[in-house]
Amino acid sequence: MILSPVFALRHKVRRMPNLMAALCLAVTVGLCLVADAARAADDLKTTLVIRNDSGEPLKCMILFGHWVTLDIADIPAGGKGQVEIMRAAKDGALYVPRFDGRHMMVERIACGRVAAWWESLGDIPLLGLRASAKPSSETHCRLQDRAQCSEPQTLGKL
Repeated sequence: MILSPVFALRHKVRRMPNLMAALCLAVTVGLCLVADAARAADDLKTTLVIRNDSGEPLKCMILFGHWVTLDIADIPAGGKGQVEIMRAAKDGALYVPRFDGRHMMVERIACGRVAAWWESLGDIPLLGLRASAKPSSETHCRLQDRAQCSEPQTLGKL
C-alpha cells in the first residue's frame, strides 16, 4: 500500500503537538535539575566530630523527618566519632544526601547511653551549624542523667 504525501504530512502535523509537549517537558525538567545541581554545588560539606568525655560508651544518631534515623557508630569512653553533613547555602538547613541525590533533612542529632538510649538522650545544639558552618567542628558530650553536649566549635584541619 502506497501512502500519499498529503496523508503522510497530515499524520506528521497531528503528532507535532505531542512532540512539542514532550520536548517542553524535557527542557523544563532538565533546567530544574541543572538549577538544583548548581544550588547544591554552593552547599558546604561539614564534618562534625563528637567527643565522648564520659567514662562509658556513647550512642549517637541523626534523626530525620518521619522517624527515619541514621546510627553513628557507638563512641567509646574518651573516644570520638564523626559524621559528615551538608549545610545548604540558601537557608542553612542541614542535610545528608541520599543515594538518589535527594536531601534527607536533619531534624536533630541525639546522643545517650548505649543501654538506655531513649531515657538518657540529649541533643547536640545545631543552631550554630545552621547559622554558619565551617568545614569541621567539634562538640563534647558527657553522660549524666541525660547526655549533655556542647555547642559545636570550629576546628582546624582534620
